[in-house]
Parts: sequence; C-alpha cells; structure tokens
Amino acid sequence: MNEQQVIEKTKQIADLSNKLDSQIASLKSDKAKIEQELASITREKKDLDEKVQTLATAALGFKEEVGNMQSNLTQTRNELEQARAESIKLSKNLDEITQSLDEKMAQLQAANNEKKRLLEEKSKLENQMAGKPSAFSPVTSTETGPAVRASETGTAVAIQGKVTNLEGNIATISVGSADGVEKGMVFHVTQNDNFICDIKITDVDTEVAAGVLELVQQQPRIGDPVSTTW
Repeated sequence: MNEQQVIEKTKQIADLSNKLDSQIASLKSDKAKIEQELASITREKKDLDEKVQTLATAALGFKEEVGNMQSNLTQTRNELEQARAESIKLSKNLDEITQSLDEKMAQLQAANNEKKRLLEEKSKLENQMAGKPSAFSPVTSTETGPAVRASETGTAVAIQGKVTNLEGNIATISVGSADGVEKGMVFHVTQNDNFICDIKITDVDTEVAAGVLELVQQQPRIGDPVSTTW
C-alpha cells in the first residue's frame, strides 16, 4: 500500500465517520423527541386516569347527573384508550430507534478500528520511506501569499496560509513544518471573515500540510485563507 492509497483510505474513513456521526446525531435527536412525546403521553394518561376516577366518584354522589356524567366518562375513557395506544406506538418507535442507534455506534466503532489500523500501516510506510522526497503534489493556487510563522521564542502566534488543493474531504494548505505546523493542529477556513470549516492536519511536509475537513458549513475553495486562530 503506497502513501496515495493510505490517503485515499483515510479519506474514505473520514467520509464514513462523518456520515455515521450525522446519522447517529439524527437518531439521537429522534430518540430525544420520542422520549419527550412519551413523557407527555404518560402525563396525559395520568391526568386522564385521575379525571376518570373523579367522574366515577361524582356519578355515585349525584344521581341526577348520572346521564351527563356517563357520557363524559365514556368520552374520557375513549381518550384514555387512544392515549394508551399512542403510548404503545411511541414506545415501539423508541425501541426501534434505540436499536438503530446501537447499530450505528457499532459501525462507528468498527470504522474507528479500521482507521487506527490504516494509520498504523501508514506509520510503517512513512518509516520505510524516511529520507525519500515527499509524495505531496498539490495543485497550487496563484495566490498562496506569505505564511505567518510561529515566533522563535515560543510565543503563541497564529499560523496563517491558504488552501492550495482540494480532493473530496482532504485539503492541502500552503504552510508546513517549516512554519510550525504539526499533526493534529486545527486550521480554520474563512471566506470574507465567515467561518467555512476546520481542517484537522494529518500529514505534514516542510512547505505544505494536508488534513481532513471538519465542521463543514459550506465547501471551501482554493485560495481561501486558513489560520490557527479565528
């Protein structure tokens, strides 16, 4: 497996992880909504039970109003049966969503395990390729601009650059280890001072670095400014 294949695998895993995260978040939201509806139905059921009991007691004490009370009692009981049926339906939906959520969590765990395995393979390849020229070949923008480097005294200075290449969920930026970039760093992409997405760095070369897009609000473009602060 060469470095390009590793990058493709990393991209596939990132896409799968993002898709699973989105599905899991949606399922969690649905689950919370169902739980709220179920709680509301339960409270309504309790209120209706109390109402039935009150009406039944009133019917015994006021024989002259038995006819009207019986009608109200029948209506309330019908409403109670409907509430019970809805409660059963919501409970069933909640169970199905919970099961689906558990399945998605298992898929996410499997994807994370595969990602870890690929990263280990990639690390081995990088060790084997030590001393060889970097495989980076980004399509550079005509407006890369100068990078702002971290100060030699260690003061926290923003590292700034531009997006120079985009391939699916992988972005390359115009700054690298010479500018202080390290794996794991997060760069914020902006357009006209508006947040677009984050780039979490996974590969670093001397003059360029690459990473996975995260928290995407809209698709970034080549030439967009990136910075470790925003």
